[in-house]
Amino acid sequence: MHPVQTIVDQVKILRQAAGISQKEMAGKINLDVTNYRKLEAGKRKRLDLHQLLVIADALKTAPEQTLVPITQNRDWSAQPGIALTESMDFINDEYHYQEVITLLRSIIEKQHNIIAELNKLSNNSQGYKT
Repeated sequence: MHPVQTIVDQVKILRQAAGISQKEMAGKINLDVTNYRKLEAGKRKRLDLHQLLVIADALKTAPEQTLVPITQNRDWSAQPGIALTESMDFINDEYHYQEVITLLRSIIEKQHNIIAELNKLSNNSQGYKT
């Protein structure tokens, strides 16, 4: 298996792992199957954050799981799987800002919770040393 390069690659991997066909997935996100196939093939140029959240919900996965390629390859302009136009016009939309902020806060909160749990485990294990 080749490394994940785009967000749509990750979506495809998650969809296949869930045993969902392209037709089923298209229905879950209220998109016709032809356009969904174009999306997975990278032929559909725009995938906004709202659509990404709907896809994550349909896959019953955390939204950040669809963002793995962004965290691995930080060159967002090279990501054809997410809508980042040269003018980045959608970023000026307050609605999108709020979605991005909410998603990032959720990711950060989960990471803080994991760190807190690891610290508890570490502190507990240090108390048992002889």
